[in-house]
Amino acid sequence: MAPEDLVGRRSAVSRRIAALAFALVLAAMLARVLTLPLPAPHWFAELGVGVFALVYTVTVIRFLDRGWMRGDVVVILRGTVASLVAGTVVALAAGYLDSIAILASLAFTAILVNTPPAARARAVAARSVLVLGGFSLLWLLWHLGDVPTLLVVIGLMVATQLVALAQIKGVGAAAESDRLRSSAHGVAAERVGTAIDVLGVTRAVLETSRASFPLTTHAAVLLYDVSADRLRPLPLYLGPTGVRSLDGDSLDFTMSPGEGLSGRVFASSRPMLWPTAYDVSTAQTNLGEQVREQMLGLHRGVALCAVGAPMIVDDEVIGVYMLTSHRRELAWSEEDVPVVSALAGEAARAIERARRYERELDQAHLDSITGLANHRQLTRTLDQEVARAKRRTTTLGVVFCDLDRFKTVNDTFGHAAGDRVLTILAEVFHASLRREDSAARYGGDEFVCVLPGADHAEASAVGLRISNSFELRVREDPELSGAGVTISCGVAIFPDDADDVDRLLQHADAAMREVKESRHAGINEQGRGR
Repeated sequence: MAPEDLVGRRSAVSRRIAALAFALVLAAMLARVLTLPLPAPHWFAELGVGVFALVYTVTVIRFLDRGWMRGDVVVILRGTVASLVAGTVVALAAGYLDSIAILASLAFTAILVNTPPAARARAVAARSVLVLGGFSLLWLLWHLGDVPTLLVVIGLMVATQLVALAQIKGVGAAAESDRLRSSAHGVAAERVGTAIDVLGVTRAVLETSRASFPLTTHAAVLLYDVSADRLRPLPLYLGPTGVRSLDGDSLDFTMSPGEGLSGRVFASSRPMLWPTAYDVSTAQTNLGEQVREQMLGLHRGVALCAVGAPMIVDDEVIGVYMLTSHRRELAWSEEDVPVVSALAGEAARAIERARRYERELDQAHLDSITGLANHRQLTRTLDQEVARAKRRTTTLGVVFCDLDRFKTVNDTFGHAAGDRVLTILAEVFHASLRREDSAARYGGDEFVCVLPGADHAEASAVGLRISNSFELRVREDPELSGAGVTISCGVAIFPDDADDVDRLLQHADAAMREVKESRHAGINEQGRGR
């Protein structure tokens, strides 16, 4: 059964129980009154009122599910009829029962408490005034002049009604929270179920944010980078116009644990709510200057409300799910926090599945000897980096490397020695490249390094560093010192040398061959000199 149907069913059952409760109170009053030594006309009148009350109650219960039963006029009319029935029972028994005031107070209190929870405030107020007015009239007929006691009784009746309404509203809010949580689970599970990569999962989660909370203006998913001890936003975020790319907006800010809203949620490992603009502003006082400037550059205005929850997998916080609203304060309440936590949990599990899938996919795209990316993975990386460089209008460096005399090493020293050469080169790459750089095995003895943001001078320096470090380690290796293996590196820069992946690789390959020919020419010149 759908969550909405379940909540509707429970609500209908609750309304029927409330109507039956009032009927039981009235039946108890009639049972007591009918045992009194009433005159025959009074006794039969009381019995007639009882039959009418029974028919009326059955009719009301039958039509409780109809929408018009919750209209203002019907709500007021139901209170009026119930008051007339109770007042008639009391009036006919007046003078024959000393405790009639107690029974009347209980009956009219039951009428007040039985106010439909979905009724509008003005209907509830009008109904209450009519019910209390009828009760006051009866009271003054029994106890002429006892106004102070009447006021005390009315105060107790109103207090009881307010407590009942508060409890009903609380139960309704809890039911709505359960409905939203179940709906959020269902929507999130449906949307992320078909996503197999992290970005696909992120897009599905962000779109669910707007669907679950229409007042959301911005939402983001930040993952914790253990090596840098920073929270890094994923490349997608939700803005007023929908899901956007951080790369497309030239945004790349990170936060440390405890910094800003996201950092506080991560550090506390629990969901947090900032209901007003003052709360949000106070929580962001420790933002770093760089992050603050980037956020101001977005021209979002003032965040009026925010809520966030940690993303937890196997008792470990892997990131934070954040929502903010620039439309109004109190966009979220404490009742919404469990729903946000549910979405964060769904996002955490989905992202962890996607990351595991991507790790397995990457393993399939790694060279078995060097552990570097293979040709297919290199092509994917270059496509992504060229697209990112175009969006950011930045440069991209490519270093094309080719081993010299590698075939001779295999033929002379054996394939084990050749594998040793490849292992040394992979270690050199790891030591020479930045964290954001990558290296791949392009072919048998050809390798490519991808350097985001590098210009020609920086890429050339990387190529020289790789060449010097590799050749030094080979000379110092006992098994390879006499092999004479070297490496030639050529450089190409996007967009200066080429504006697409294929021509960029061709340009770098041509530059590498020029270096190789120059080196061979130098070696031949030295041989003729000797």
